[in-house]
Amino acid sequence: MFHVKHSSDFELCFFVSRETYMCYNIEKMRIGAIKMRKIAIIVNPVAGNGKTIDTLPIIKDVFNKYKDTIELKIVLSKNKGDVTALANTISKEGINEFIAVGGDGTLSELINGLDYSINIIYKVGIIPWGTGNDFIKSLNNEKNIVKILKNVIENRVRIVDLGKVNEHYFINVCSFGIDGPIIRDTEKLKKVFPGHPAYLISTLKSGLVFKAQQTKVTVDDREYKGNMILIAVGNGKYIGGGMNVCPDAKIDDGLFEVCLVNNVSKLKFMKEIGKVYKGRLGEVEEVIYDRGKEISIEVEGAQYQINVDGNLIGTTPSKIRFSKHKMYVFGE
Repeated sequence: MFHVKHSSDFELCFFVSRETYMCYNIEKMRIGAIKMRKIAIIVNPVAGNGKTIDTLPIIKDVFNKYKDTIELKIVLSKNKGDVTALANTISKEGINEFIAVGGDGTLSELINGLDYSINIIYKVGIIPWGTGNDFIKSLNNEKNIVKILKNVIENRVRIVDLGKVNEHYFINVCSFGIDGPIIRDTEKLKKVFPGHPAYLISTLKSGLVFKAQQTKVTVDDREYKGNMILIAVGNGKYIGGGMNVCPDAKIDDGLFEVCLVNNVSKLKFMKEIGKVYKGRLGEVEEVIYDRGKEISIEVEGAQYQINVDGNLIGTTPSKIRFSKHKMYVFGE
């Protein structure tokens, strides 16, 4: 067991497995000092082709049994970027427990809205109802809503590393290169083809037309140069709805796994693309893997878009490192 400083209170956390903790606030355990937990649930009604709304009756039914100890604040986003603004406003109200209902992009927006200037531990959960749902695959791959909420109610958390690219936080994977056009096309296609098919079609299309640019990547003190089609910096393993691009990445080991894919012919791209789903991209001659804590990326004479957990947030050059903050994620 260990103690975590939390404002004027302390949280006592017990190991319930090698990676999972159950946390209790000491102040709240004192006689007469038990308080209501306040949990904000932010729903992205556009994610999952609008099916996130269908989760609300289940969520309300599960938490209704705990209404004497848990108070819910349920809000719906309206436009892209709303989740960030909502999370920022709610965190300033003193609420430190959040559940995102949507995909990786929704979770990313939530994390980037939290107010890290105050001395508080944030706990977040994800009900994976989006297009890719990749972060959950590195966490525990749990998709059953009732089981996910059971971890929230029982305060079971994993302490996860939080990456930062320039001034933007990420919890899963930050990528550059071909991922830019793939994300743009997927946004259009997922209105017709839900989930994995939208990513796959976009990937195949981009593989035929994308032009790799001369890129310099530095991993700690090691430098790589080449016409790179993809650079992926993984805290988690997966992108694109199940592409295991960083198979050895761990979300809590303090290291990024870096995947560098040098340019390949169109024919070889089509032939080898299946290996990325099996975590076997390293078998391809043009692919290099490394691990490190600080990564910089520069594209000569051009710019690559930055894909952060499914959201395009800017362009290179980029510096990537770990945030001093950790994220407490509901799950086991």
